Amino acid sequence: MREVETLPIKWRTIIHLLMVAGARRAEICGLKWDAVDWENCRIYIHINLLYSPEIGVYEDTPKTEYSERYIKLPQESMELLHEYQKWYEDMKSAYGDRWHDTNFLFFQEKVGNEGKPMNPDTVTRFLDEFSEKHNLPHINPHAFRHTMASVMCYNRIDPVSISRRLGHSKVSTTTDYYSHMLKDADDISAETIADVMLRRKPPDKTG
Repeated sequence: MREVETLPIKWRTIIHLLMVAGARRAEICGLKWDAVDWENCRIYIHINLLYSPEIGVYEDTPKTEYSERYIKLPQESMELLHEYQKWYEDMKSAYGDRWHDTNFLFFQEKVGNEGKPMNPDTVTRFLDEFSEKHNLPHINPHAFRHTMASVMCYNRIDPVSISRRLGHSKVSTTTDYYSHMLKDADDISAETIADVMLRRKPPDKTG
């Protein structure tokens, strides 16, 4: 999506992580810097950041015990996070005494709340406005999660690995939800096996 590349780095990073990590909105907003494992190229999901009118923005535990997990990221993601960290430190310095040092990756920039954790609903509102501005189909944060899972299915990644990355409590949740995609992937696998092992190719006459 070329339009994403024109966004400020905070939003580019949020969308990138939603797309590549396949994590829930609350999990991405709940990331703190000590959850970034630079050495092993992964993030640790262990906080859900939620909002209610009565409480405001608050931290909660992951949805299930299996939702607490490490998610491996490609090198491109880590490079973007390094770039984003530099911007974060620049912003922190610029705000000076106004900065609320909460250690959350994604923070508010509103006057009086500089550095405080971001309301997860802000992500949804941003994507709504982004979709409308660029005349795109409606995009919601969960759609990125489904896209990542679909890509894994069609590339014949096993359901256990997909389930663990998504943080599902049971593998059956994954297989039930993505059963049609897994079937399509299995059909492709069968044809690939047949092409390699059973179907004789005509002799090469060019030599």
